[in-house]
Amino acid sequence: MVDEKQIRQWLKDGTINQAQAKKMLADSTRRESEGKSSKFIAIVATIGAVLIFVGFAWLIAKNWHQIPDAVKVMILVGATLGAFVSGVALRQNDHEGVGRSLITLGALLFILSMFLISQIYHLATTTQHYAWLLFSAWVIILITAYLLDSPENLVVSMLTFFPWVILQYISSASDAEEGMIFGFVFVFLSAGALLYGLSALHNSVKHPFTNIYRFWTVFYFLMIFYILSFQSFLPVLSSYSFEAGAFPVFLILFIILCFFGLIIGTLFATSKSTGSIKEVVGFLGILALLFVLILSTKTGEGLIGSCSPKNCYDFRTSSSCLSAPDPLVCEWKTDQMDNPGYCEQVNCYDFRTESACNSAPSRSDCTWQNGYCELQNWDNKAYEKCSQYDNQQESCVKESLCSWNPHSSLDTSKGLPTPLWLLWILNNIVLIGFILLILWYGQRVGSTKIVNLALFAFIVDIISRYIGFWMDLRGYFAFSVLAILGGLMLIVGAWLIPKWRRKLLYRTKRTGGLSR
Repeated sequence: MVDEKQIRQWLKDGTINQAQAKKMLADSTRRESEGKSSKFIAIVATIGAVLIFVGFAWLIAKNWHQIPDAVKVMILVGATLGAFVSGVALRQNDHEGVGRSLITLGALLFILSMFLISQIYHLATTTQHYAWLLFSAWVIILITAYLLDSPENLVVSMLTFFPWVILQYISSASDAEEGMIFGFVFVFLSAGALLYGLSALHNSVKHPFTNIYRFWTVFYFLMIFYILSFQSFLPVLSSYSFEAGAFPVFLILFIILCFFGLIIGTLFATSKSTGSIKEVVGFLGILALLFVLILSTKTGEGLIGSCSPKNCYDFRTSSSCLSAPDPLVCEWKTDQMDNPGYCEQVNCYDFRTESACNSAPSRSDCTWQNGYCELQNWDNKAYEKCSQYDNQQESCVKESLCSWNPHSSLDTSKGLPTPLWLLWILNNIVLIGFILLILWYGQRVGSTKIVNLALFAFIVDIISRYIGFWMDLRGYFAFSVLAILGGLMLIVGAWLIPKWRRKLLYRTKRTGGLSR
């Protein structure tokens, strides 16, 4: 759409006359007014659809136990189909905004129906079952997005995809809890690569869903850069990277499929347009940079963490439990019907008679006093023995009594080890650079949503760094300085950021794009 500034420039250059300029200005104003009106109607209709969804869900929940199962299913299926059918019918009768909102309502009701029907017939009892439900939901909603030309349903599908992949990974890697954080980074990385491949593929055929895939590509990569910018995650990533069980079959297959999608999308895009080669090369450069930053966390492995004594629950077999090192006194229990057995610390209070107390294991130091079996002595030898190996993973794991934990000893007031500190500085610089790159990219492709996401990420990063410094620095002077700086940042930001945002969005709208 031609803006007022361009029309006045044409009039000044003599390209058009006064009458033509007035007509073009009137047409531009009318189109802008109609566009704002249709957007307003779409927003109001969307809010209405969400309210209907919330009200419907609440009404069913309130009377759920009083409704027969067959009637429940009929209500859920009827409401879902009714929303889809009425949405399509209204769109065919030139009620675009309301129709699209009802189609989105149908997608939300479909998700609700799947979970409620599974609850009625007890179909979902494990984490894996819920993962399958989410998988079915986002796939079917994705299909409706293309069949009904519904960008809103595509967004709903993307929102459902995120919890599905996280839940599926948690279910697949349940035996490697510590290594899951490292696995999450690769989940985001792979999903971002797949979404970029899809955005390149859609852009090559000028599909209107292109910018939606672009937005979610940027979102996933921002998540990775943001995770790497926190001090607290670096020791965990360095200690638990490539841990056994952290890369289950699901994650390996997910990574392979995502990068296969990336290759197909980029090859198709470059074959259609040679101009997209630079963008693909730039993306691959970002991908390589992320791999380097992730693998660089290994430089701090074992340099920060706590060495603490094990407890009896750490021993998973009967033989290891009964042979636990001193001063642990463990016993193997099998008194739970649904548990094959577990290792537990001997508790003197469990011995209710004097003879039982006197026959307790010799290392338990149980004595009969005042009618109770009590622990006679308690010392901190185990803690003293293990704590001397804090920030020394290699020495800690050699001790059979001790276990290594990179979580608990992260005290930033003492400072990070030099490799991790330098990596943390580098990661934050790279994050700011990536945000600036996103601002440029959003303007280049004409996506105001990507520009807004970049600005939001910049504000969140500033706030999180400010809160981090507030937590790290202590004392009245530091508190006063940070409070003053925080106030100045808020005042300056409230004045500059809106102006900066308006300027960026104006440039983005002038650039145009496939789909905003």
